[in-house]
Order: sequence, then structure tokens, then C-alpha cells
Amino acid sequence: MTTNGESNYAGCWTCRLRRKKCDKVRPRCGSCSLLDIRCYSDLNKPEWMETGTKQREMAQKIKAEVKRSAARRRSKKLMHRIARDLDGEGEDVQASDTGSSTEPARETDGNNSNNEEGTWRPESSNTSARSNFPAGLDAPRVGLDGSADSSPQVPLEFSTTPEAHRLAQRFDNELELSFVMIYLDYAFPVLFPFYTPTIFDGGRSWLLVLPMKIKALYHTTLSLTSHFFSNVPISTGPAYEACIRIACGEQRKQIDLAVKMVQYDLQNINSRGVHYDLVESAYLLDSIVQLLIFESIVATSETWRMHLDAGIVLFEQIVKPPGTMSSLLDLMEKRSSLPMVSSHNTLWNSDQASFRFFSAVLLLADVVSSTALEQPPRLRDYHDDLLTKPYQRQEPPLQLEDFFGCQSWIIRRIGEIAALDSWKKDTKKNRSLTIVQLVKRASTIEQEIEDGLARLNSNTDWSPHKQQPDLPKVLNPAFAHQNACAQETIKLTTRIWSYAARMYLHVTQSGWQTSVPAIRDDINRMLDLFALLPSPSLLRALAWPLCVAGCLAEEEQEATFRGLIRSMGPIGTLGTMKETLQIMENVWQKRAHVDPDTWDIAACLRSSGHMVMLI
Repeated sequence: MTTNGESNYAGCWTCRLRRKKCDKVRPRCGSCSLLDIRCYSDLNKPEWMETGTKQREMAQKIKAEVKRSAARRRSKKLMHRIARDLDGEGEDVQASDTGSSTEPARETDGNNSNNEEGTWRPESSNTSARSNFPAGLDAPRVGLDGSADSSPQVPLEFSTTPEAHRLAQRFDNELELSFVMIYLDYAFPVLFPFYTPTIFDGGRSWLLVLPMKIKALYHTTLSLTSHFFSNVPISTGPAYEACIRIACGEQRKQIDLAVKMVQYDLQNINSRGVHYDLVESAYLLDSIVQLLIFESIVATSETWRMHLDAGIVLFEQIVKPPGTMSSLLDLMEKRSSLPMVSSHNTLWNSDQASFRFFSAVLLLADVVSSTALEQPPRLRDYHDDLLTKPYQRQEPPLQLEDFFGCQSWIIRRIGEIAALDSWKKDTKKNRSLTIVQLVKRASTIEQEIEDGLARLNSNTDWSPHKQQPDLPKVLNPAFAHQNACAQETIKLTTRIWSYAARMYLHVTQSGWQTSVPAIRDDINRMLDLFALLPSPSLLRALAWPLCVAGCLAEEEQEATFRGLIRSMGPIGTLGTMKETLQIMENVWQKRAHVDPDTWDIAACLRSSGHMVMLI
């Protein structure tokens, strides 16, 4: 039964402000979904609708948001095609695109005759993208906006070999090179603060090497830097405003080029098959996951789902026998120009290091996204092999703590809880849910979390770390103390994820019961641990557990969680953290009205009108 307010619902406030017809679908109407913008669908009138001045200011913000999302809207159909085409490995992409029935239509806002969405199509960008296709091979016939590109093809400076997607031009663009270094020095450490590989792991040199080899990665790196520079307020004044305008222009241009390069690389891979050259296929995966990172950071739409789908399909094609990760890493070692290393060393070259990093990001994104998508992680079957199976020096191929500061076992438990949540909802829908089985499965996961916490609280927690003397430690004895602090931070971070996972499990099993003592205790423990972090900037890597705790917090704790975001300074305004705070605020506003039997963590992550992936 609907309330009086709901029966009189006249459409979302976004459409009212834009003077567009609204289909009244909640929590996100069709018009806002089409434009990938936030849908203000609450029954209560927002503050910015009170006066004409505030309405005009908000209209400008929404118009800017529409423009920012234009490139992502144009890429949605493309990413669907990437996932579809990868499923049909080895088929000719050109053949699959023939015929009007499979040609994507241009996406437009039917109510907008003045091109309000701000579609960005600079001639310089299109020319640059077309010039990157070899002579004799047609460029993709479908543009990012779905329209046919009938422009004449420009011959290329490089061949049609598998390396055709590599960068071949001279780097004489000072602005772009500056952006690459800004990414290395500033943006990447903010996005992944726990990723500090030692010199014996190859360091982070691949962050410079790979974008110089792979066009799609290069352009996405520039776009990420542009977004970082234009959204983190690091200065004020006319000069900074001019820099922001340049950065915004670069962001749109570079993400357009990145998606086009991914499309071209996909055509090459599909024409030969993924296993024809696993290293080239790994390069494509790197590019797709970098696009996934970009969309998760921008965090204003669900475009990340297309990139995640494409990345998972390609990853499964690469690592399935005979293309296991260990054999791929061995192949990358043999093809490297670096000296071969013994079986007791892992000096990862740039290809190996980048593939390990992007594979770790994909595994984490798969688990975290499953908590919003209400489905089991799709790469769950690979967890045993990649996160626990010994490789070389009795280490698993991937240790998530090396990338995200959190031990792998608790990320796996969160994936199991997501699978339990999906199973519970499916059986409940089919009227076959048994409480005994639910409690049994939940108890098993809870015991595994308790065992993991017990290991963390003891000094016997085994974690296979490198035994070689690291050069910085040898040259600077103080580095040994820093390394010890890092290990304590990893344990602290893992505890934070563990308490959030335990709360997630409790909600999955028993419903939305925020006053339960166990949940109250875990939130208080997490707040104590947040205060112990070496730097507030590390909170960016803890967006998911922070969001879970904040959504379950009591009213008197709201100011504390707002304070945590504010303590991050300018970084707190970056997409993921801004979205985290918005989700918490949405849930706090609805605290008194949610149905404890149906409301859960997935509902929280959808409360902004679109699903959010907090990585």
C-alpha cells in the first residue's frame, strides 16, 4: 500500500528543475537513467528548490553533470559489445557488426532539442583516434555515440602486427607528459595508498613503462589525472581555474580516445583468439580494468558494470587452462628484456607487475560489487588458485594486502557473505528458505572471521613476506621501522574490514537491526581503529567498510563519520569518498522509515539512485 505522499508523487525533482517529463519511476527515473545523472526522487522538497537563485545554481550543476557523463553514455553500448564479443572468442568482429539490426543507435534525450547533454565531439580527438588504425584496416565503424563514422581513413605510421596498439609517436606533448608524472607522483598514491612494492618486487616502474607501451592505458591514465586535478581543490585563484578548464577538456578527450583504443585492441584479439598471444590479451585486460578504475573513481553512474563485465570475461579467457596465471607470468618473464631471475626471486618486470596489479583490482572489484549487485562474486572459483595456492617461494600468486593493505582471507569471506545473501533472497523468493540452513551457513562464515581475528590479535599470524634485504632498508636503517609500522597497519586495516564483514553478515542473516549490541560494539571498534590510522588519506582505500559502518551508525555518531571524511581534506571530495558520504547521508535520512526485513547493505549502495562500487 502506498502512502498519501507516494500516491501524489509528481516525478523527481531533477526532471522538474530541468522542465522535463518524468516517468515517476523510483528510485531513479528513466530520464535520469538515460543521462546517467543523479535522480532526486525523495518525497520531501530539497533545499535547492526553495528559491529561484538556488534553483538556477542547481540547474548549472546538473547541466555540468550531464556534460561530464556524455562520454560514459556513449561508451555503454560499446562495453556491452566488448563483453559479448569476448564471449564469442575468435569470431570476426567486423562480420558480427554487419547489418542494421546489430548497429547501435545514437543515444539522445528525446526531450532535449538543444543537445543539453553536452555531447563532446572535437574534430582533433576524432582525427587522432582514426589516425591510430593501420592502413588497409577499417577503423571501428561505430563511434562512441553509436553513430556511423564515414570519415576517410588516415594511414598509420605503424604496422598491423599484434603490437599495433603500442605508442609509436614521439612524446613531444609537454602537457600530456606532465600529466603522466602527476599520476605517478600524486594521483596513483592517493588512489592506492597501500601499494608500495619493494625494489625486489620491481617497484612501481610499470606505472611509467606500461602507459608508454599501450595506447588505451596511456589515454586512461591522462583522463584519471585530469579528473583528479579538476576535482581535488588544491588551490584557488584565476590560474587554478584556468588549469581546471584545461584538465576538464583533457579528461573528456582522453577517455574518448581510451575507449576507442580498447575497441580497436578488442578487434585484434578477437580476430586471432585470446590464446593466440596471452601477453597481448593481458594488455587489453590492463586497459579495461584501468577504465573500470576510472569509472569507480568518477562514481556518478553504473558504467563501471560494463567494464567489470568485460574484464571478468576476458580474465576468465586468459587464466583458464592452458593460460593459468603462473604460466602467463612465466611467459612474460621469458619475453622480457630484463635479466632472467632464479626461482627464489620475483623481480617482476613491467608486464608481470601490471597484470598482477590489475588482476588484484579486478578480484577486489568483483567481490565489492557483488555486495551491491546481490549476486555471488563471479571470480569466486579462482580464489583458491590465486589467493591461497603456493607459487614459487610458497606464496600465492596474489596477496591482496600488497595492493590494498587488507589480507586476502577477509575479502574472500565478504564474497561468501554476498553469495549467502544472494542464496537467501533467491530461496525466499521461491519460498524454499530454511532458517536452519541459513543459520548454519552464516555460523560457518562467522567462525572463519573469528578465527582470522584471533590470528590477527596474536603474534603468530603467518603472512609470507619477502625475506631478501630491501635496498632502502640497507641504505637507511630507519626504513626497517617504517616497514614494521606497515605490517601493523595491514593488521589494523584487516581488522577494520573484518568488523565491517561481520556486520554485513549479521544484516544478511537477521535483517536491518542497528540497535543490536554486537553491531554497536563493532562500530565502536572500527571508530577506534580509524583513529589509529597513520594518515586520514588511507580512508580512501577503506570506503566500503567505512560506508557499511556509517550506514549502521546511530544518530549521535553521524558527526563522527562526517568528521572522518572531512579529516581527509581535499581528498575527501574525490568521487568515491564523496559518494560514500552521500550514501551515509541518504540512509540516515531514511533511518526511521526503512523496513528492517527488506533493507540491507545492497539497498544502501543503491540509495543514490544508482549502484555504487566502493573501491
